[in-house]
Amino acid sequence: MESRGLRFTLRCENWITQYRWRTYNEKEPETLDWMDQRLGAGDVFFDIGANIGVYTLYAALRHPGARVVAFEPEYGNLHLLRDNLVDNGLQDRVEVYALALSDRSGVSHLHLQDLTPGTSLHTESRDRLHRTLAGRPVVGREGICVMTLDAFCDETGLSPQALKIDVDGSEPCVLAGARRTLGSTALRSVLLEMPNDASARASCERQLTDAGLTRHRYEPRTRWANDIWIRSP
Repeated sequence: MESRGLRFTLRCENWITQYRWRTYNEKEPETLDWMDQRLGAGDVFFDIGANIGVYTLYAALRHPGARVVAFEPEYGNLHLLRDNLVDNGLQDRVEVYALALSDRSGVSHLHLQDLTPGTSLHTESRDRLHRTLAGRPVVGREGICVMTLDAFCDETGLSPQALKIDVDGSEPCVLAGARRTLGSTALRSVLLEMPNDASARASCERQLTDAGLTRHRYEPRTRWANDIWIRSP
């Protein structure tokens, strides 16, 4: 795999991981732009909802001096995330946490819409769901730990300069558990895949605005609803 002068490998063990490999450079160019432009040496970068590490790898390779932290609760994705890091010699440079971020800390379930490693559109909830937030039928559940981002930062002493959040509809809950982190002047930028639900989108916009962040206007080149928010100097 080659992307913008970087060479790395991605495991392609099924249809979805092959798709992620095949569409790497075209699927979300704005995400690659953001990592190129908004990260730097010495920064702490959180990849929340890292999946198999598609963008975790890019961030670690593009900015060797950055501290990269990946969060992924789903068992199959986590396994491939680890293997991709090992295959690229990044296992000692990227910290991986097998947990979901939410508006509370404790135990919960991840409701799966597909059991294939590398898939997404799963939903975290303590309730027993029959459909995910994306409207997909639930085909299985996994017991997971959840934590607020504020509690995680308190526990680890980390203060991120950049956040990437892609959790398939649970973004308002992640933001609600990150009020202090979002309001910190250390945080310069957030890339958030906006949820489809109008009320959830409004909640995200309100929470980010309240934290002193402003939507960065750009011309979207794909159908993915990635919003970029920045803190003015």
